[in-house]
Amino acid sequence: MSAAHGIPSRGAPPGAADVLALIIAGQQWIGWQRVAVTRSMDTVPASFDIQVTERYPTTGDVSIKPGDACQVKIGGDLVITGYVDRYAAAVTGTDHTVRIAGRSKSQDLVDCSAFIGDKGDPSFQVKGGTALSIAQQLARPYDVEISSIAGPGAQIPQFNINLGETAWEIIDRITRYSKLIAYDLPDGSVVMAQAGTETMASGVQEGENVEQASVSFSLDQRYSDYEGHLLSTGVFGNDTGQAATRVGQVVNDAGVPRFRKRYIISEQSQMGHFLAHDRSIWECNRRAGRSQAVNVTCDAWRDAAGALWSPNHLTPIRLPALKLPDENWLIAQVSYTRDETGQHALLVLMPKEAFSPEPVAFQPLPVLVQDVERFNATKP
Repeated sequence: MSAAHGIPSRGAPPGAADVLALIIAGQQWIGWQRVAVTRSMDTVPASFDIQVTERYPTTGDVSIKPGDACQVKIGGDLVITGYVDRYAAAVTGTDHTVRIAGRSKSQDLVDCSAFIGDKGDPSFQVKGGTALSIAQQLARPYDVEISSIAGPGAQIPQFNINLGETAWEIIDRITRYSKLIAYDLPDGSVVMAQAGTETMASGVQEGENVEQASVSFSLDQRYSDYEGHLLSTGVFGNDTGQAATRVGQVVNDAGVPRFRKRYIISEQSQMGHFLAHDRSIWECNRRAGRSQAVNVTCDAWRDAAGALWSPNHLTPIRLPALKLPDENWLIAQVSYTRDETGQHALLVLMPKEAFSPEPVAFQPLPVLVQDVERFNATKP
């Protein structure tokens, strides 16, 4: 490993466009022999774990320590902005190993407790606002920027923060309440969005850029009928035995070939709106989407146009040996790796439906008997 100020590097990968650099205080460290950088739509924060092993280590001072602000770049592309979490060094009679791990700036939202206001004079009352404005207030003390490419989200009423809950727990809740997803970006910020519509310039194609691929299909977590109810106890409103707590029509999954029933109990209501039926739709779509996933190992970190594979982007799938129809699925996760076996991009691909946000009530309350009666009175 060496700094990029003229000291020759050992183990630097061929092709300058795919050199991974760790940048700390303006100094670039390159020549990493083992690399794992992961970005995901499901997991915040993004992370990196990089390592170099030298038979004859240089005597230069490696001035990297936990807590250092850093950037990770692949070629000229920024992939992570965050902090070094761990620095580990080991030496034997023949080897010297340096290993560094870190995560995106959004780690502080996931790890640390939530509060509003100044760092020295925090408040635990949120006076209300949009999902975006409240998320920005929660992220500001930790110097994390939050934006949205899908609007400001729902209006959230005033509420109190529970001591001990993290900023991310609240941000995740208000994001899902707004029917959005949230994930971090290469600059260390967080974006609120919906399932992406942008497509990579090329896809994963058997015989071209795919080294290995596998697909799994499952039916054990899918059901033919989803029926939403407000209460888990049977309350019958007429002589037919029809439960008075049922909300909306039964949601069907046409991909399930036999009768498999699932009742969805969602006692919450928000602003007079019952979530049981929305939950039924979400359960159906989410389970169908997550029941099929493709894991692909590509031979390059970039698509045909030179863009890095990125989460929340559609990519065409052309894998006839797996008996898959040609589809455009979302990149759920990408890991850029390098080790003794070479350089690879590990992609997890799923249908867009797998990323529909779960309907939630921001401040869930049990449904009162009068709520059920009022709802039933409006039924035809």
